[in-house]
Amino acid sequence: MTRSVLFVCTGNTCRSPMAERFFLELSRAAGLSATAASAGTQAAYGMPLSRGAAAVFAERGLAPIEHRARRVDKALLDAADAVYCLERAHRDELLAKFPEAKAKLFVLREAAGLTPPDVADPVGADAAEYRACASSIEEALDTIVRRESQYYAQNPR
Repeated sequence: MTRSVLFVCTGNTCRSPMAERFFLELSRAAGLSATAASAGTQAAYGMPLSRGAAAVFAERGLAPIEHRARRVDKALLDAADAVYCLERAHRDELLAKFPEAKAKLFVLREAAGLTPPDVADPVGADAAEYRACASSIEEALDTIVRRESQYYAQNPR
């Protein structure tokens, strides 16, 4: 079974694209079949990946990605099995607009049992802030992917 996950932040140029990429890498390493996408609640359509996020990928030896920002919409929500928001405010905004999606909306770090629940937005910050943001995302995803891997190992289909 392939699991489809959507990551949501504000502008879809930093946090959610990093979460998407890290999730796919971690899932592949864990042997999980997964797809991922990302979007923003206030994204300016077509904006590229931020330089800071691209630098994080390069520092981690990940190949560059083609990315264009997009706004979250009903079709993206419907296509996802789970939607991980990078802040509680994102989840609350989506709940207000799409109450029917409530069961699949989560705050990433909260879902992993971590505090603080929100991942700080590094837009306009220095490289150290982007690295801290990436580590915060990766810490949560590591927990979530590990949990899912254990679940599927115990409940094969």
